[in-house]
Amino acid sequence: MKRASLSSLCLLLVSVLTCELSLADQATLISRQQQLDAALKKVSPALVCVQDGLGAGSGVVVSADGIVLTASHVVETRGRQPLRLHVLFPDGKEYRADLLGMNRAADAAMLKIREAPPNGREFPHVKLGESSKLERGDWCFALGHPGGFKPDRPAPVRLGRVLSVGDLTVVSDCAIVLGDSGGPLFDMNGQVIGIHSMITEVIVENRHVAVDVFRRDGDRMEKGESWGRLEARDNDLAETGFMGVTLRWRSFTAEVAHVIRDSPADRAGIRSGDVLLRIADQRFADPLGLSTLLNHLDENRQTTVLVDRIGREITLNMTTGRRPSREELMARTDRVTAIDDDHLNELEQQLTSLRRVGPFEKRSIEEMARFEPVLAGAERSVVEFREFARTLTLGAVMSSDGYILTKASELNDAIDPECILSSGRRLKFRKVAVDRAFDLMLVKVDAKDLVPVQWSETPAPAGRIVVTTDSRGTPLLPGVISVATRKLPTATRGFLGVRLAPISRPTGVGIEGVVPGGAAESADIRKGDIVLAVNDVEVRGSADMSNRISRLPPNSKVTLKIERSGAIRYVTVDLTSRFLTDDSLLPRYQDSENLGKIVSNHNSGFPEVLEHDTDLYPNQCGGPLYDVTGKAVGLNIARSARITSYAVPASAVRTVYQSLRIKDLK
Repeated sequence: MKRASLSSLCLLLVSVLTCELSLADQATLISRQQQLDAALKKVSPALVCVQDGLGAGSGVVVSADGIVLTASHVVETRGRQPLRLHVLFPDGKEYRADLLGMNRAADAAMLKIREAPPNGREFPHVKLGESSKLERGDWCFALGHPGGFKPDRPAPVRLGRVLSVGDLTVVSDCAIVLGDSGGPLFDMNGQVIGIHSMITEVIVENRHVAVDVFRRDGDRMEKGESWGRLEARDNDLAETGFMGVTLRWRSFTAEVAHVIRDSPADRAGIRSGDVLLRIADQRFADPLGLSTLLNHLDENRQTTVLVDRIGREITLNMTTGRRPSREELMARTDRVTAIDDDHLNELEQQLTSLRRVGPFEKRSIEEMARFEPVLAGAERSVVEFREFARTLTLGAVMSSDGYILTKASELNDAIDPECILSSGRRLKFRKVAVDRAFDLMLVKVDAKDLVPVQWSETPAPAGRIVVTTDSRGTPLLPGVISVATRKLPTATRGFLGVRLAPISRPTGVGIEGVVPGGAAESADIRKGDIVLAVNDVEVRGSADMSNRISRLPPNSKVTLKIERSGAIRYVTVDLTSRFLTDDSLLPRYQDSENLGKIVSNHNSGFPEVLEHDTDLYPNQCGGPLYDVTGKAVGLNIARSARITSYAVPASAVRTVYQSLRIKDLK
């Protein structure tokens, strides 16, 4: 009896402790959400788009009289005519600006708005934080104008964590992209801690100018000084005779893999296994930061190196060696090194779900575990569609009697797919109906005990923290609603679904390829066909053809006059919306070879979407997108670009479901 009582007491204590931890995790998530909401409201008006007549970047106002921080590469004038700078606020108001100064080596620049604020008021502005006080793992968020200012799209929000901090650079997993450059990285109190600078292939390597650069050099920039040169690639200077180590980078930490015999590092007493913390009393955040630091050291200079050796910090004295010539350094950047296998593997796997997750990332095991109590029971509402042991897409349970919504285009070419419940039960399913505009398919399985998704009754605003689960309901991918519900411009444009090629005659255009799932494929238009006319009007080249089709709304019927193997035929086609993005910003996400692998085959043209910053893979779409309350705010429908995934809002999901289910009752 005593043993049984003691056992019961232990179980009770474990149960109480688990409950307390669950409540603490929920409280942490809710507190984080409240912080983000308050900070966004405070800082959003101070974001600006920086325009020079040739391109656009971003910036942020940091003083009442209009001092703007941005990246130097956004406003660099070398080799160009003097810039005619303008800054554009979120409310559409535009002002002329002057370039004050730049620290190009840090990619930092400062502007001043030339005009006074309206009605004698202050310009919206934000406070500067202190990057030196940042810790790895601190939460942060990014604003900017990817692709430039767009009147129909507010500046997207991105959420992440600080992964590394140097004197010149902060690295975060807040995903940025072209057009964001110069925009602000904020801490959760709404203070600027960095300015967006550059990215690499790896989605978590987002570099920001440390705000302390502006604190140190702000006076010089305000006085009109510009200096330095921006290094945009790692030159492996540490591996040369200038220092003499090869490094293994793990989670942005530089571990010494090998010390070159009789090199400066060897003579200083640096050993394999040491972790480099500081050189010349300066911190560096990543390989490029280390290269930049070493670039500023002279030959034969005595300096200090701070290392972590098995948990002990040791300061060593090192005298630098001979600096290689620029030609020698350039030659080194072209070689492939076998030393840093971890980083090479990460580069190879960065666009797959195999990428190793670092301990300070927003998707770390610890952070994902916080969502588990919030999503308790939600696993029964997610299903997986699989064929030949390959996941095609996920699905969301809509009713207890077996109705499920999923992404239609991912099942288009499936021969014998199965629906797999979270319990592992495998079921065949029946296709009920498809909504082409939303790319949603309603299917029916023979089951009576399913648990429907609990959909949110209120729209999700920008800044709402969200999470995507796997097919078993395990929290997998965190993110934030970047842009609240909106209609995509591509939803109003007709789309034939072909790639065009010019031909050697004045009229007509060739079909170079057919997009899977498009109107052309459905109408049996083939590669090699020549389109001679659209609705009895002759076609004069690719641009003419594209313009005529895109001016028509989706679901329009068009008649094409086609020549195939010398024979003439007429084909009537029902146009879809333009379901491929026009605006992926990086070639990787536009390459047709990556459709279905990195971005979804059907990734645009939706009548309503929530845009979020989760880097989904196509086969992770189709399931619910949850917020910190455990309610589903949308159904993941596509990965569109580096920083852009889309979800169909909960209200639209319910509407589409009802309209499709009615078709099964007739």
